[in-house]
Amino acid sequence: NDFNVTNALPILRTGNGEYVLLQLYGLLEAVYESPFFWMMADKPYVATAKDHRGAFTERTAAEALSGVFGRGRVYRNVDIYRPSGDRLGEIDVLVVYGNRALVVQAKSKRLTMESRKGNDQALKRDFALAVQSAADQSFACAEALLDPANLLKDASGDIVDVQRSYKAIHSLCILCDHYPALAFQAEQFLNARTTEVIAKPLVFDLFALDVMSEL
Repeated sequence: NDFNVTNALPILRTGNGEYVLLQLYGLLEAVYESPFFWMMADKPYVATAKDHRGAFTERTAAEALSGVFGRGRVYRNVDIYRPSGDRLGEIDVLVVYGNRALVVQAKSKRLTMESRKGNDQALKRDFALAVQSAADQSFACAEALLDPANLLKDASGDIVDVQRSYKAIHSLCILCDHYPALAFQAEQFLNARTTEVIAKPLVFDLFALDVMSEL
């Protein structure tokens, strides 16, 4: 169950100087995964790397959804404020289409190596930090979105003027890590809150969103 070095170094060098790649997917996965660990080893750069990783997840999700709904219906980094000025929360990506809204919370929290090995306690902890926190944040923002007294502002501080009455609000929890057990874990571990308007959150990774938006 330990880490397999061929996941990070999939190209083999033969004795006669040639190189062998047994599976193309392994190379593509290494190109996406390995730089994270290189940057985490650069201690002065760690905080900047994490900020960029989060921004990448949000931006990529927004671009994918813009291709489906149109850029004029997609808003990034929407802060929600009470009339008193207190900040209630932030929606990473908000989509308003007809009488429905998508509230997207993008998370760049990775599965730790212990979770990948199958450590149940580590897996539950990682799930809580990534998926559960995103679902809770999305529900709170969806509730606040339904209250027309609350103000919506973008990253520049400008008012986001959208309708506030919806037939349904769909929460999307988007992760930038891919792992096949995500859907199963969401069914097992996720404590989802719903109302007649706020639907159960959908949990999937950035790659699934990319494919669905292309289709």
